[in-house]
Amino acid sequence: MKRSFFAALFVYLSFTAATAQIFPVDTANLNNAYKRLASEGHTAKTEMEFLDAYPTTWLEFYMTYTPVYDDGHQNMMCEMCSEHISTLFSLSCINDTVFCKKIVNLTVGMKDSGECTSVYQDYLVGYVLSQEELVLNYLSKLRKGHQMQFWQFCWSTVTECSRAEHFKELYNRNKNIYPELMEISRTAFEYFYDGINYPNLLPHKEEAYSRKFINRDYKLIYNDYEK
Repeated sequence: MKRSFFAALFVYLSFTAATAQIFPVDTANLNNAYKRLASEGHTAKTEMEFLDAYPTTWLEFYMTYTPVYDDGHQNMMCEMCSEHISTLFSLSCINDTVFCKKIVNLTVGMKDSGECTSVYQDYLVGYVLSQEELVLNYLSKLRKGHQMQFWQFCWSTVTECSRAEHFKELYNRNKNIYPELMEISRTAFEYFYDGINYPNLLPHKEEAYSRKFINRDYKLIYNDYEK
């Protein structure tokens, strides 16, 4: 009885330890969706496939685009980052509310970790200003901690730039409509605009990159784009 119990416990712990090292980021699906969108054009179907395949959280974004030494596939993903982001913000057939939720949820918790997040941040600020009613309405329904995380990334800079004017415009237009949300935004701006160092965010190598070639069925794929 004891032997079978400890055997079962060993199997469980072994499985837990193994699966804890794998984070399923489906880079093959994202690449294929991007190629279909480029070859077939922007339709409701191709755009939704790309949106669904695009990272949903900051962790997925980071694991998708962060380069890895001696890893041709992952470095290639890093090189595709700007094109993917540009494509993401050019989607025009997606329901506005669906797209807004995707962007806000992706941004919550995001950290400045290099060129990819810098490109994303530029597009994000433009999106917030152009769709501020939609963004602020959805964001105001989230927990205050998530609101702070969103604004923290939105306003984070290492030097002074035109983002200060963007903040002032947004704040003045909405401080009476969303007073609590705008106060959180103001606090985030105060601490993170011209208030951070250059990124130095690197995870533990063994844990962070064990997930690179896992598709949506949790099966390994080969180390290259699908042809």
